[in-house]
Amino acid sequence: MAYSQSLAQQIRKILALKLPPQIFEEELEEKKLFGGLAFMIRGKMVLTVSSRKDELVMVRIGKEMEKQVLPRTGAHTTLMRGRPYHGYINLDIEGQKELPYWIDLALSYNQELTK
Repeated sequence: MAYSQSLAQQIRKILALKLPPQIFEEELEEKKLFGGLAFMIRGKMVLTVSSRKDELVMVRIGKEMEKQVLPRTGAHTTLMRGRPYHGYINLDIEGQKELPYWIDLALSYNQELTK
C-alpha cells in the first residue's frame, strides 16, 4: 500500500508556511523511510506519512514532549516491531485534524537536534 499523496501534499503546504523559505527550498528533503515518505530537515526526520492504514502520520517530537502529548485525542505511542519507539508518536485520523500543531512540535524538536 502506498502512502497518501494528498496527506503528503497537505504536509508540504503546512511546512511551506511554517519554515523560512531558504530552509524549505534548500534543507527540506523527502525520503522513502519506514514504508512511507519522510520529511527531513538537516538530515533529521521531522515526520513520516506512512503506508499503514490505521495510523498514517508518525511525528518526531522527543521523549519529554511525548509524555505530555499522549493524552491528546488522536495521539498514540509509536510501536516498532511491537515495542514502544519513544520520542515519536503516531497520529490517527483525529490527530491529523491538528496537523499544524503537531508539525510545530516536530519542527521545534528538529531545531533542538540540529543546533
